[in-house]
Amino acid sequence: MSKNNVLEFYNIGTKVKLDTDVYATIIGVNIGSNHSVTYECGWWNGRSYCKEVFNSCDIENVVTTEKTRIGFI
Repeated sequence: MSKNNVLEFYNIGTKVKLDTDVYATIIGVNIGSNHSVTYECGWWNGRSYCKEVFNSCDIENVVTTEKTRIGFI
């Protein structure tokens, strides 16, 4: 398998910073066409639980930096 067929992404359960004061947990990973990755993140906002999908570039900081690698044939 060539190196071009390897995709890295953050694990479900990874803590991330989305905005200046919003810390969330990755609760879902979606792998799309051309190996694009989006993350469903969830966080508490007062007494309400919020969920939203973010692109990798929307995540400002990753608290847990371990990634998972998968390969495609």
